[in-house]
Amino acid sequence: MRERAVGILFNGRQEVLLMRRRKEGRVYATLPGGGLEPGETPEGACVREMLEEVNLAVEVVREVLTLENLGNREHYFLTRLRGGELRLGDGPEGLRHSDENWYSPEWVGLERLDEVNLVPEEVRALVRELARKMP
Repeated sequence: MRERAVGILFNGRQEVLLMRRRKEGRVYATLPGGGLEPGETPEGACVREMLEEVNLAVEVVREVLTLENLGNREHYFLTRLRGGELRLGDGPEGLRHSDENWYSPEWVGLERLDEVNLVPEEVRALVRELARKMP
């Protein structure tokens, strides 16, 4: 089973950061994240993946969910922004980005969350629950 780390980041304006995708004719969105590297902790992978995928430095607040999905064990972390400018990062997503395999990080308002094909579906309720608890 492959392990993945995923970051959940809010911007204080009732928006969550999603990675919009178009791949093999499918249009969907995910929370930013990816696989653990050898010797890496899930928390460390979350921080690294956020920087590689969306060019943002974050700190992990806490783990909020562990989910088995498509043969992966996914660790979901609530994160806090530390710096950076939102754009497609310089990691593998930036290198693979093309018309056929498209990536676009963007802030999505919680009121629009139902309009987004967010996968896996189980995280939609988690995002709403975490947003309700935000100060």
